[in-house]
Amino acid sequence: MSKYFDATDEFAIAATDELGPPGTRRGASIATGRMKAHLTVWEPEDEEHPTLPTLREFLRRHVDQQTRLLTYAFDGWSLVMDAAPLLELPAHYLDYRVSPGATFVTDEALERSRGGGTTRSRS
Repeated sequence: MSKYFDATDEFAIAATDELGPPGTRRGASIATGRMKAHLTVWEPEDEEHPTLPTLREFLRRHVDQQTRLLTYAFDGWSLVMDAAPLLELPAHYLDYRVSPGATFVTDEALERSRGGGTTRSRS
């Protein structure tokens, strides 16, 4: 079973995202909200794409050794998360594939729920 990791709220950034069903005209519905880093670590029985980097490669490329923060670009945004939960995984996870993505919560949803909201994940 895959493992999922999300940045904490302190690393959420103000962002805009396109909403609506796939195939709709680009830019037809733009929303403002908060975006956070979201990583999927694929276990061997999952059908990950073979071109995805291993967790070892991803951490080597994207973790600042001084701050221990993981930073990567996604869909034009620079996303950050604390690498500690990933670094605490058992050593064999370093050979598993990882796909970076993002979660997005609209400002409207945040206002309605004050602390929850509906999220969308993209990888």
